[in-house]
Amino acid sequence: MKNTRLTFTLAISTLIIGLISSYPSFAGKSKPSHTYQEMEFIQKFKGKNKAFILQTLGQPIKKSKPVKPSNADSIVGQSNGPANLKKDDIEMWYYFNLVKYNAKNTYKQAEITFINDAATNMMFLN
Repeated sequence: MKNTRLTFTLAISTLIIGLISSYPSFAGKSKPSHTYQEMEFIQKFKGKNKAFILQTLGQPIKKSKPVKPSNADSIVGQSNGPANLKKDDIEMWYYFNLVKYNAKNTYKQAEITFINDAATNMMFLN
């Protein structure tokens, strides 16, 4: 009986600690303090650098870099240009519930693509 009670208490404690420690990840997907209309967002952030966007929107919920498929060279063919040509630095940042598409609803996700530290592409997804 004591062993079962101890196991139950340990399981509940672990569950509570897990929920408390995962709270920041849930908080990141909540509504931000300010939302933007689509064109307002594009006009405000198009061409801006990462520092400006960090200052305005804060840290993104997620960041990623593009991945080249392993067989891409065989399909695409030879690369154009010299081998020592500097490659572009590409990174995608993701924000949640930031851009409205009507008076009541927001897109679940906004993606900002940076090429060489400039916001060049923005995508809104549900």
